[in-house]
Amino acid sequence: MEIKVGSRIRCLKTSAEFMVVKTGNGKLTNDDLELVESKSSDISDTKSDMNGPGNVLGKRYESKTGIIVLCTKAGAGIISCNDEPMTEVKPKRLPSSD
Repeated sequence: MEIKVGSRIRCLKTSAEFMVVKTGNGKLTNDDLELVESKSSDISDTKSDMNGPGNVLGKRYESKTGIIVLCTKAGAGIISCNDEPMTEVKPKRLPSSD
């Protein structure tokens, strides 16, 4: 699967869905299961016993290779790139307008 900006991807085992914000090199997985395009007709198995804190709705996750994804639907597990967990991108603090 080719990753492009704006691509919507999901995990087949959980209900987790993501949108690609920035591309880079690497294979995206959620708890060792490769992510597929959201328009794929494959059926999701929403029963899950995956480990990890879970993917949080509205949070951005970044890999060491530069891929950034936005979580559009929360789900179990933790998104990874090349078998390394992606880190949550913290919001930038803006200067006060005082």
